[in-house]
Amino acid sequence: MKGFWLTGFLLLLVTLSATAQNGVIKGEAYDTLSKLIIPDATVTIMKKKDSSLVSFSMTDQAGRFSISNLATGEYRLLITHVAYHNKTIFFTVDGKRANTDLGRIILNDKKTTLAEVVVTSEAPPVTLVGDTVQYNAGSFKTQPNASVEQLLKRLPGVQVDKDGTVKAQGQTVNRVLVDGKEFFGNDPKMATKNLSADAIDKVQVYDKQSEQSQLTGFDDGNSEKTINLKLKKDQKKGGFGKITGGGGTADRYEGRFNLNSFKGARQMSAIGMANNINAEGFSFMDLMNFSGELSRMMRNGNGNATINLTQQDQNAGSIGNDNKGIRTIWGSGLNYNNIIGNKLDWSSSYFYNHYNPQTQTDIQRQYILPDSSYFYRQNNLTDNINNSHRISIAADYVIDSFHSIRFAPKFGYQQTNNKVVNDYAQYGEDDHVSNTGASKSINNSHAFNFQSDLLFRKKFRRKGRTFSVNMQTSFNNSQGDEALLSLSNFFDGAGTGYRNDSINQHINTAGNLSGYTVKVVYTEPLSRRSILEFSAGGGHTKSASNKATYDYDQTSGKYEHLNDSLSNEFSNSYGFMNAGLRLRVQKKKFNYAIGFSVQRAQLDGTIISGIKDSLLAKTFTNLLPVARFQYNFTKNKNLILSYRSLTNPPSISQLQPVPDISDRLNIKYGNPDLKQEFIHLLQINYMGVNPFANKNLFAFFNLMRTDDKIVNYDSLYANGVKTTRPVNVNGVYNLTGNIDLGLPVRFIKGTMRVGSSLGYNRGPQFINGEKNTISTFSAGPRLAFDINPTEKIFFSVNGGISYNYTAYSLQPSSNTRYFSQLYEAEYSWQLPAKFNFNTDFSYTVNNRLSAGFNANVPLWNASVSRLFLKFNRGELKLKINDILNRNVSVSRTSNQNYIEDVRANTLKRFVLLSFTYSLSKTGLGNNNGPGPIKLR
Repeated sequence: MKGFWLTGFLLLLVTLSATAQNGVIKGEAYDTLSKLIIPDATVTIMKKKDSSLVSFSMTDQAGRFSISNLATGEYRLLITHVAYHNKTIFFTVDGKRANTDLGRIILNDKKTTLAEVVVTSEAPPVTLVGDTVQYNAGSFKTQPNASVEQLLKRLPGVQVDKDGTVKAQGQTVNRVLVDGKEFFGNDPKMATKNLSADAIDKVQVYDKQSEQSQLTGFDDGNSEKTINLKLKKDQKKGGFGKITGGGGTADRYEGRFNLNSFKGARQMSAIGMANNINAEGFSFMDLMNFSGELSRMMRNGNGNATINLTQQDQNAGSIGNDNKGIRTIWGSGLNYNNIIGNKLDWSSSYFYNHYNPQTQTDIQRQYILPDSSYFYRQNNLTDNINNSHRISIAADYVIDSFHSIRFAPKFGYQQTNNKVVNDYAQYGEDDHVSNTGASKSINNSHAFNFQSDLLFRKKFRRKGRTFSVNMQTSFNNSQGDEALLSLSNFFDGAGTGYRNDSINQHINTAGNLSGYTVKVVYTEPLSRRSILEFSAGGGHTKSASNKATYDYDQTSGKYEHLNDSLSNEFSNSYGFMNAGLRLRVQKKKFNYAIGFSVQRAQLDGTIISGIKDSLLAKTFTNLLPVARFQYNFTKNKNLILSYRSLTNPPSISQLQPVPDISDRLNIKYGNPDLKQEFIHLLQINYMGVNPFANKNLFAFFNLMRTDDKIVNYDSLYANGVKTTRPVNVNGVYNLTGNIDLGLPVRFIKGTMRVGSSLGYNRGPQFINGEKNTISTFSAGPRLAFDINPTEKIFFSVNGGISYNYTAYSLQPSSNTRYFSQLYEAEYSWQLPAKFNFNTDFSYTVNNRLSAGFNANVPLWNASVSRLFLKFNRGELKLKINDILNRNVSVSRTSNQNYIEDVRANTLKRFVLLSFTYSLSKTGLGNNNGPGPIKLR
């Protein structure tokens, strides 16, 4: 009911905004000296009293502009153009002057010298530079000591999720550059979370084309959403940065620093952090996986971009928040970029992190059987410590105007120490316990990884004719040891214990992988607007894994008896060759590409377990079509349709017929008869942006069908033991969609965002020989307002409701329907005497989950700070986290043969006092104001 009241209130605001705006201003930009109209000039409307942003537009090809929906008030109109001096005009909208026609507005050519005259230049808030949307950072106010992440939250068309993921124009930003250079590799959060907002002059959002597209000049559809942060000129002449340290109740602490020295093309940065308040300054891409499995790119055997299929499968039917656990994080790193001489563009970085999450979870599952259900409950404690080092280098060398070479190696080293303690119970619908148990495991491992990317590019004199060779290599090695101790108790139907099973083992593991891929591409122009692409490639990888399990000998007190049934070693090789042909055509209003590739792959493996050897041999041959069509309605509106096909072969662990019985209740078998998965992916993307009026519409839909999908075939026995074997099935579908609409609400000086997401997943699982088709559906609206009534106040409020439904063909009575709701608000206020106040509140509603998991979670945080010292270099801040002490993590998953509810520990209430010192003379205040720049 609360959700409907909030929705009604927000819709009322929309209605009021529609009825309160009716003023119109129009005119024509004109150059009297040349007697020419001036197209593509930026027209900005601001409040007269405080220069706050109201609306934007551009002059059309006839030099005309018209801006409507202006509320009653006094305004300032600013016209800017790169070739002309700025023009400012003041006007009023009221009952008598609702419609104003300024007629011809004369702009003066910058080439004309005006002796002894001082003019001012003022950057408009948003402009278009080609296909790049450029924001003037000074037009968007942030709190003192704000990070780039907080600045991005203010920009029209840009969203920042709770985990720090940035989305621009509806797409996830995968790369954030600083003055066009990588900042600590390609981790976007390094820049957004560690750089200060007051160091930024411009924020540029664009689609960065692939190396191949940049070489040929034709878009191949493999671009990625990118943000480039342009620094202020005064930041490039010396050092800037800040240092923060603080401590609080419950032994909480936080410390961080970022030091930067930029001069021309040379960029040097050092960052560091240490805290136990779950404050992250980087993505967890640094927590590398060295399992010895083939990488997805190598298994696909093609150079096309791929999707994270596993993540999409897991997302279906899952809700909840991700604030579980208490994380202790340390990290530090160095970044150096420069142009050496006039041919070498150099980028390099080193980063170290220590990541220690401690999590306590209460898990409850309901397993769906053909004619009944059974239940499982587990209490789990994990204490994982990860230390990793990462070195990244990229060297781009221009040999001459036709030849260049790029070499980008990466090296990583990781140490882990993981501790898991749990106890569990399994029982039927009659509450009779079938088994109970407890276990403890300690796992220590270390691994290193080396990857390199070598690209040679050649341009010919004829535009569009190119040749490139790309070679990727990879090598990793891992070693580990694990101590496992467990005790399981089994009971008969009357609840009487009849058997105990204990494990006391020591396990040694080792694995390595080495491989390469090579791709050769030649493009030949057929005409000025079409190009034909020929490609050929191949690759080969070798991997090996060894697992030795030793049982404890009570007599000797040592682990010296090799357990053959739990020990095995295997090696495998995977090779592929492919060849492809693609036609790309680029017109003024549309472009398209169509083609195919033929792929042949061979997977061979050898498995040794005890005295039994097994050989595996798999051959895969596929025709992989690809197509893409883009239609540009206008410069800022387009529709993209794309189809891709890709393959996903089974892993060697899924193929090996040796049972894994390390978990006595969940025994896993391989299946040597598995086929590879074949995936069809259709994507529909619509983008409509009016950055000057702060209006945008984004719609994205991904439809995926998987043939020969690898799923689990489960069998449950009377003693509660479950066996699992992978099998292939057809008829697996996955649909995800998202719609976002952004509109200005000028009477409250804010913006409104309306959106909705949906997800659908349908596929079979098997339990006790019966096919269980599981369908999950989720959808729900969301509504948000960002309000900036004055220069010193910012307020945002948003709400969303999600409907979730899961259906099981075996037991329709177990179908689940539930709602989840999330409401959030944030308020920032710059008070007099250099004080600043900030508070945020979120309320999560979970209902119709299992008993004990229906928690409604109010989370309220607040802080007050004050600037002091010369140039406002110092800030003292008092922060209170979880004022109500009600924080809790609850989530549900229902896309398997079970429904799972999880409750986890979270970071509770604490108070933190911190001090921040700025190394810049501009201090910690927001000095991005729109003050004029004098030109003579």
